[in-house]
Amino acid sequence: MKIVLASGVILLAAACSPAPASETAAPAAAPSMEPAPAPMAPPEIAIQTNLIGRWGVTMDACAPANASKDGVIEITLSTVAMGLDACTISSTTPEGAGTMMVLQCKSGEGGEDYERNFSVVSSTPETMTWVKEGGEGEPYVRCP
Repeated sequence: MKIVLASGVILLAAACSPAPASETAAPAAAPSMEPAPAPMAPPEIAIQTNLIGRWGVTMDACAPANASKDGVIEITLSTVAMGLDACTISSTTPEGAGTMMVLQCKSGEGGEDYERNFSVVSSTPETMTWVKEGGEGEPYVRCP
């Protein structure tokens, strides 16, 4: 099979012998000479590597017995899990010593979609402060 891109449309052509002239359609109109629009660049996401990991408001929150993951945040290069809620990082912005993140989230309990903005700052390799909307900071410790 051969794939051809013409005027922003993908054409698939099977690798077989051409059909007889009686079975072919009328020729297509000439393609537009306007260039195809440039593809949108994905958003730049930059997470400080010292923020990647699993964090708890206390060491007890980090325990395997905490099935609801209450008080636990897990940060990867492209996602943030807060308790049972799963989020995709849509953008990041450096902010002082930390990072401001915009998340697109889905509630783990009701399945509702929502957007969340927050900042995180890593004070040491083992501590992080989650700065909630409104500026209130909440300390977290790195889970083992």
